[in-house]
Formats: sequence, C-alpha cells, structure tokens
Amino acid sequence: MDNVIGFEALYKSAMKCKKGVIWKDSVAHYILNIIEETLKLEEQLKNGTYVSRPLRPFTVISSGKVRTVMGVAFRDRVYQRSLNDNVIYPTIEKSLIYDNGACRKNKGTNFSRGRLVCFLQRYYRKHGTKGYVLQCDIKGYYPNMRHNVVEATFKKHLPPEIYKMACEIMRGQYSGEVGYMPGSQMIQIAGISVLNPLDHFIKERLRIKFYTRYMDDFILIHEDKDYLDKCRIEIAKQLEPMGFELHPKKTRIYPITEGIKYLGFIFKLTDTGKVVKTVLPKNVKNYRRKLFRLVKLAKKGRITKDKVDECYRSWCAHAERGDSTKLLRRMDAYYKSLW
Repeated sequence: MDNVIGFEALYKSAMKCKKGVIWKDSVAHYILNIIEETLKLEEQLKNGTYVSRPLRPFTVISSGKVRTVMGVAFRDRVYQRSLNDNVIYPTIEKSLIYDNGACRKNKGTNFSRGRLVCFLQRYYRKHGTKGYVLQCDIKGYYPNMRHNVVEATFKKHLPPEIYKMACEIMRGQYSGEVGYMPGSQMIQIAGISVLNPLDHFIKERLRIKFYTRYMDDFILIHEDKDYLDKCRIEIAKQLEPMGFELHPKKTRIYPITEGIKYLGFIFKLTDTGKVVKTVLPKNVKNYRRKLFRLVKLAKKGRITKDKVDECYRSWCAHAERGDSTKLLRRMDAYYKSLW
C-alpha cells in the first residue's frame, strides 16, 4: 500500500494538489510544513486513526446556473488524489469507451468537441445532411446518484482493499443513500464510470457509431428518426435501475441541420459538409454582463485592470476554438467601449 499511503506517494500528491490554490491559507500552511504534515498523514493512514474532515458547501454560479459544490479539506484531497491517481483511475479507465471525454487524461471539453466535429464530418460523407440527433441529459445527475450504484461500480473494478478505502471516504463524507455533490476527485471518477455500462450498451447493442458523452450530456447521431426514438426508450430502461431518468425538456430528437448545442458551442453541418462551430449566444450575453461588472469594479479600484484584461484574454482563447472572428471583433469593440 506504499504506492497510495506511503510518504513518497502522499508527497507527490500534495505537490499536484497545490497547483492553482497555493494562495489559500490552508494550502500554504500545509506546503510550508509539507514534511511534517505528510508524515503525520502517513502515520494516521497506517495506524487507522485517519478521519476525513467535514465537507464545506459553497455556491458556484456559471452561465446563469446555480450549483452547490463541496469543498474538501486539503489534507483529505492529498490522500484522495494519491488513491485516485495511483490505483482507482488507472484501473477504472481501462474499461471506459474512447468517446467518454470528461475528467480523463489527455481528454476534456476540447476533445469531446473535436470528436463531435469528426462524427459530423464522417456522417456527411455517408449520408449527407439528412439525419437526426438524439441529445440526452440526465435529470439531477449527482443529486440523484445512488450510493449503492457507485459502490457496485467501484467493487466491480477495484481490488478489495482499495474498494474498502474508497467506500470509507465516500461514506464518511456523504450520509444517506442517494446524492453526491461535485468537488471531490473521487466523485468525478464516479461520475464518468457509473454510466459506463450505458456507453457500452449504446455502442455495442444499439450499434450507434456516432456517439459521444461528456459526464451526463450525451449525443447519438443516426439517419433514422424512428430508430433514435427506440434508442431513447431503451436508454430510459437502462437508466431506471440506476435511479436516473432522462431530463424531459433537455432530451429530444431533432434534425441534424438544426445545429447541435454542446459544451458551450453550436455545431452546424452545412450543405458542403463543413462544420461551423460558434459560441452559444446566451454564453456571450452572460459574459458581456460579467465583463461589465469587472470593469466597474476595476474603475472603483477593487481589482486591477490587468486582472480584467487577463480574464478577457482567457475568454477570447475559449471563443477562438470556434469560428468566432466576427464575434471577437464585436467583443473587442465592446470591451474598449467599457473603459
């Protein structure tokens, strides 16, 4: 078990966990005393006196949505990351399909967007623009996630001792039988792996070639609308034993020419086979409001102009991943007008 709870493993985990959060007092304290704190953590884990600290809930507002996220104490994150990086993720990752893009090494939103573009191009070469999209979203994914389903998923793939350690962490932080909140790396791994049987069912039993999933948001592309409707029914049947249900408003079948809203962009397949990718209008509107507030704070001296510039450059880098030349020109003009 030294590869998980040994000094070297915990030390490396702490160095990974500090990235981007070293400004926090608790993190700075741990890193300043990293030898002492790591030895203490190692001793507690080996003699069985380790106890997870309570989670700290806080609210995050993103794109107009209010989400509750759980903050994990730094020492607990160090232990969980060592457990995840060294055993849980490498073991479970082997069973995941290629097009499951969330929270995986060398993957992410850019990977999943790229795969959707690739699928649309491949589809065009076979069927042109006549086709349909089944876009699915699970209602209350993390809040409705059953603990026994997550534990069964981990038990299927992990060695008994690692499974026991993972369950102790999750049971210690989340009471009851249903519901998790994002914030912990272990819960993220649960999020990408719980629906893995559904991924294989869609690819291997329903024979959907053009399928991609990012956490609980997934897309199926097929030339037959009636077949996609049957797929929707079969998917709902697969989800029911897990305690999930498809979101009635966000799950729908529509023509491929309508444009697919996915991961912050709209993907439109043109008559020539080109895929045009543009930022969602509501996201642009939300960011303009945010930019207005940031400039206002800068003028009052509460933040620096450099900080606002950095934030704006970051958003531009995101927008540049699509076909956003005209949008960026308009945003540049708007940003200058604010000053």
